[in-house]
Amino acid sequence: MKEAVITAIETSAKPADVAGRATWLAGCECGECGRKYFPKRGFCTECGSQHAMRDARIEGPGKLYSHSIIHIAPKTFKVPYAVGYVDLPGDVRVLGQIVGWEDGPLTQGMEMQIGYAPIAEEPDGSVRESFVFQPKR
Repeated sequence: MKEAVITAIETSAKPADVAGRATWLAGCECGECGRKYFPKRGFCTECGSQHAMRDARIEGPGKLYSHSIIHIAPKTFKVPYAVGYVDLPGDVRVLGQIVGWEDGPLTQGMEMQIGYAPIAEEPDGSVRESFVFQPKR
């Protein structure tokens, strides 16, 4: 299975083909206490270690902690859209857009998968892509 590794928001002329790919976030982990983070950071806010951070895969599925439906946004985003905090394994809470929310109600604690999708269209026609969360129904 191909993998889609997500490190940041990307802009491209053509959306990526990520169908059938396993998706995970490129985060980091403290070598001293084991705390994981996304996005990556230079030091651990849990134990204070400044030189022990190493690359780590942040994988799902996770659980929806909270969400909001956005109705007013910058012109590049189509409204309405959903955003939410998702608790991923390793005590990592990540904020991201939610796709597929129109298919049924979002509820606290529901299982969410990590995905990758277009999230906005720039004035020049290029597409902004990012990691997203999707309800696992």
